[in-house]
Order: sequence, then structure tokens, then C-alpha cells
Amino acid sequence: MLDGNDLKSVRKNAGISQADMAKKLDCDRRTIINYEQGVCEPKASQLFRWLSVCKIDLKPLAVQLRNIKESAFIFLSLVIISPYIIIYFYISALISFAIYGGIRREKNISCIAFIIASLCTFEFISIGYFDSFISSLTTDDLIIAIFYYSFQITFSIAGYYIFSYRIRKRHQIHIENPKLSLLEKALPKIYIYNSTITTLHLIDFYIDSKYNYTFLSVFYTYYENLVYIGMSLIIFTLAAMVASHEKELKNGNSQC
Repeated sequence: MLDGNDLKSVRKNAGISQADMAKKLDCDRRTIINYEQGVCEPKASQLFRWLSVCKIDLKPLAVQLRNIKESAFIFLSLVIISPYIIIYFYISALISFAIYGGIRREKNISCIAFIIASLCTFEFISIGYFDSFISSLTTDDLIIAIFYYSFQITFSIAGYYIFSYRIRKRHQIHIENPKLSLLEKALPKIYIYNSTITTLHLIDFYIDSKYNYTFLSVFYTYYENLVYIGMSLIIFTLAAMVASHEKELKNGNSQC
């Protein structure tokens, strides 16, 4: 529908720089350049977000797409499934688990949810300031990417050490409740997963920028989805803890 030159013209007419567009689409500047040079095409959801950011009326396009099976999903992706909205829902879910732990007097779930929510919120807020600070010092995309993704890796490593420390401190409790131990021990592994995919993504960015090698491009192409998998694993782990706790309460009541 739109080629790279069209996307570039739309962006320029809206007075949006490549760096600002990258922030609005939650990607790096190299991706924006690739879109505009025709190296790769944006996903349907990214295309609609691009046009929406540039204040383009999407109604005529919606009419053209009304017979396409995926058109409803595309608009849902534009309005709902944006990275920022997903982060808000993710943090809200974590807060809900923390509230549940408070109501049901399960301090472990509350503490875990609070720690993860705090890490995520602090990373989300501070990384914006960090990115702006680095961008003001240099325009080199590679240097910006190295600092940006190193920042994310640092938070993942911090999460790993925090939960590893908790597991060591709560050794006796885990002996008494092996199921809880199994679930809580999954958390450091999830943070290792997060740091691994971010590291591979950074390595791919580096070797592609320096040597034009793309054999790790799968981590670049699907990085956003891989991050969502990590978030889903954390939510699943907390949900399993809730289910386990509810089962214990039910069994305790049945024995009374």
C-alpha cells in the first residue's frame, strides 16, 4: 500500500524526526531507516501506528480493508496492543497480584509482585530519561543501542540476583512447601531468559551495523514478541502461585 518514500514523506510532513518516530513505535532508529529505505516492510500494526502518529485519517483505509479478515485485528493492534499499553496492563496485573496477597495475607505473593512491578516501573520510567540523555550526547545509533540495551540487561540481571537471594534466604520455607519452591525458583530463570534475548539482540545489532551480518536477525525481528513471552511467563508463575495458595486454603477449610 505504502512504500518507504511514502512513509518518509508522511513522517516529514508531520514534523516528526526519525528518533521521535522510533520512540513512538517503540523500536530503534535503524528500524525506521530500514522502513523508509525499503529494506523491510513494517508490520500491519506498525504501519497503522505510523499513520496514526502522523495524524493521517485512517477511515478511507478502513473502508478498503473492511472485507479483509484481519482488518479488525489490525485496528485492535493499533489501539490496544501497543507496547506502552501492554506495559500498563502488565504493571496493573502485577499490582493486582500484590493486592491479592495483601487481602489473602499471603506475603510471599505480595512481595514478589511488588518487587517485579517496582523493577518494571523504574526501568520503564528511567529508560526514557536515559535514552534522551544518551541521544543528546551522540547521534551514533550503535552507541545509543549499546547503552540502551545494556540498561535493560542490567535490570534483568538485578531481577535475577534479587530473586536468587530471596530463594537462599527462604530455604527452610521452600523445604516445607516444595511446590512454592518450584514456582519461585522459576523467577530467576525468567530474568536470565530476558537478559539473554536482550544480549543476543544487542549482538545482532552490533554485528549487523559493523559487518552487515544478519544470521541472528531472528532476535531482531521477533525481539518484541520474545520480550512479551518473558512477561507472560512471570504472570503465569504468579497466577500459579495464587492457584496453589487458594488450593491450600480450600484444603485447610475442608479439614476444619
